[in-house]
Amino acid sequence: MSFKTYEQGLKQATDQANKAIQIESSLSSLSPLVSPVPTLQKAFPAYISAAEIYSHLIASNLVPDHDITNIKRKWRLVLERAEKIKSRIESLGGQVGKVEIGDEGEEAAILRRGSKVNGIDVPLWNGEPGSREFEDERYTEIRQPELADEQIRHNPIWREVPAENWDNQGDNWILKQGPVSDCSVVAAIGVNLEHDRQFGSSSKIDNLYPQDEFGKAKRSNNGKHVLKLLLNGAWRKVVFDALLPHTADMQPLYTTCHPLGTLDSPSGLGVPWVPLALKGYFKVFGGYSLKGSNPAPDIYAYTGWIPERKSFKDGFQREKEWKRIYESWRKGEVMLSLGTGEHVSDGLVKLHAYGIVALREEGNERFVDVFDPGSTLFTMSWDSICSNIQALHMNWKPNLMPNAATRHWTWAKPNTNYNTGSVVTANPQYRLSIASTSGDQEIWILLSQHITSKDRPLDDIALHVFEEHGHNATKKLIRPERADQTSPYANDMHVLVRYSLRRSTASLLVISARDRGNYQTGFTLNAYASTGTSISLERISQRLPFSQVVSGSLNSRTAGGHPGHSSHILNPQYRVTFQQPSKGAKIVGRITLQGEKERAWNVKLLWGKGELVSDIGEDMVIADTGSYSHGIAYSEVPQLEAGTYTLIVSSFEPNDTGSYTLSFESTGPIGITPIPAEGAGMYSRIVNGAWNENTAGGRPSSGRYTNNPKIEVILPTAGTILSRLFLPTTSAVPLNLTIFQRGTGGELGEQVSTTGPYNDTISGVSTGKIKLNKGIYILVPSSFEGVRTKWIVKIWSDIPITVDHVS
Repeated sequence: MSFKTYEQGLKQATDQANKAIQIESSLSSLSPLVSPVPTLQKAFPAYISAAEIYSHLIASNLVPDHDITNIKRKWRLVLERAEKIKSRIESLGGQVGKVEIGDEGEEAAILRRGSKVNGIDVPLWNGEPGSREFEDERYTEIRQPELADEQIRHNPIWREVPAENWDNQGDNWILKQGPVSDCSVVAAIGVNLEHDRQFGSSSKIDNLYPQDEFGKAKRSNNGKHVLKLLLNGAWRKVVFDALLPHTADMQPLYTTCHPLGTLDSPSGLGVPWVPLALKGYFKVFGGYSLKGSNPAPDIYAYTGWIPERKSFKDGFQREKEWKRIYESWRKGEVMLSLGTGEHVSDGLVKLHAYGIVALREEGNERFVDVFDPGSTLFTMSWDSICSNIQALHMNWKPNLMPNAATRHWTWAKPNTNYNTGSVVTANPQYRLSIASTSGDQEIWILLSQHITSKDRPLDDIALHVFEEHGHNATKKLIRPERADQTSPYANDMHVLVRYSLRRSTASLLVISARDRGNYQTGFTLNAYASTGTSISLERISQRLPFSQVVSGSLNSRTAGGHPGHSSHILNPQYRVTFQQPSKGAKIVGRITLQGEKERAWNVKLLWGKGELVSDIGEDMVIADTGSYSHGIAYSEVPQLEAGTYTLIVSSFEPNDTGSYTLSFESTGPIGITPIPAEGAGMYSRIVNGAWNENTAGGRPSSGRYTNNPKIEVILPTAGTILSRLFLPTTSAVPLNLTIFQRGTGGELGEQVSTTGPYNDTISGVSTGKIKLNKGIYILVPSSFEGVRTKWIVKIWSDIPITVDHVS
């Protein structure tokens, strides 16, 4: 980067900028199946290099005065281009400076970045530590885990538990929670110990070192201990010393573990391996002041048993769930725990964790034996638990689903979309391919977000699963359904989806989603299948060459609900235009809508010629995101000809308001523009009425047509009007709306316009826009059979008019 003249410097900067432009331009020649990330990662440093040369040129004082503004402009342009490319790389899940690193290298980097939590090094587990690691010089940490306020009040002293306490062994244990708020972890340990006692060592916490020849934790000669934890997507190593907090008179200020019958022993310290296993956990998670009421992530970290959470409040099926967990409990396949909420019945503690140590059926009664970390045992009926507890936490034996596939990636820090100004969160997509001997089974998918600090709150995360073949095969689906009654987003470390397969071979699109995250956050995705089922999980890294992102919102005027509502026409509609990508080539695409997680969303692409669509027939649907799903809707678009189509965004119920971002990728140039709503830019009037025994005149041939209600409209000058008749509630009633000139004495005069034959479409009937001369007109709403029900007439006009419901 050396130059002696302005001309030399300008040529170097221009050549480097042109090189960067050429690299970026090569994106247009990539196959839709090829990831653009490696090309973008080459373009980014090229633009940065061009910017550096322009910067040196500006600082060299060689630039003529009349060219300084021009050179500064070029410098800003290449910098802005570099920033946009960086944002796109991160939105695709990549990183700048990672040229051709590939998914495998990036996943390794993500796991390495997960090796520091709360400032503590937790390196990847590389095998059991050797005995020499516990024989070297005395190991004492400079800084101990942060203590809880209640511990601090006792002026704690850090001491090692006497060596003789290591000899106190057994298989029936009682835990006593110390003066700390670690109920979830204590419940997790208690559940695990009792499960191991009843069902054997398959779930035993055997990850504290050093160990004896039988695999049991033993005293360390140099005071050093190692704990193996499943954290941030991998098993990791936590190193700490043997010191525990005590009062001055050697009373424990930590959770103790005692063989049954020895709780009142003189020392009161119990065996040291449980409080040490807890200390290692607390060290990583920020100290003894750790808050929490969900033992499932704790059990997962210690044992790898798959976590699942069920809320008792949201459509919980108590009979079905009892049968599922009771049968699995008897086989030793599940560990169970409970979590309370803000409101509890007498005898229970709010925001507290409890362990389940036994399930029992006695006649027609079902009972649950519950362990309180405060060292008490009590029994509750299953019905009482369903009514008074907030959540059921489960951890499933991994060998129930022995075939697994694992991937690691990151959610990029949200960026601002340059076209819309909206904040866009990139949600990585994966394809889960499944081949099985039977289609009647479940696939489990677990999403786990990585943590870095207790000061950074967990994100709201969700897994969205779409069966790709099913969506293409059912592209005419218009029957409104809601996939979930509640939002799948949860402010948890783990989210498990159990997906029921309908066929032996399937391809699932899996979207790892988060809502409004503020940081770049790593995550791990695990897919599990039973014996006899093969699975593969691959990230969909490529993006189609053309895309457009639009942002919108459903408000009180535009949230029309699903197509079963007459108000569906109010929903936002878009004109989607495709240009031919190449001679004879068809266009394929992908629709992804990301909206507020509290709302269930749907998108439909229709044969609508870019015009407003009032009613949807089966033959109109090209692509459909299917059942309304919370937070995200997705559909692949089949092969299309170039042309113009109509797209509709909706939430499930009318007045389900919220903002959304719609992304449409395609293999051909695409343009998306809003379609004006019916009557947009015109004056609007609404008339509410009802047909009763006197006014339900029916069709003209009934002989009572003139008894129908009449709406008088006065036009002071010539103008255009548009009118629609519909029912406020969904009902298959054939309707008609006819416009007459008002005759002498107010009777019906000459017919001016009509909506045509009686029609029972959900959105009602419309006259369309018609031009009328100055005068007085009468609108007659009627039903074919003369039913008695309420009706609504909307009237729009391009001039001020007078509207009066005269009968």
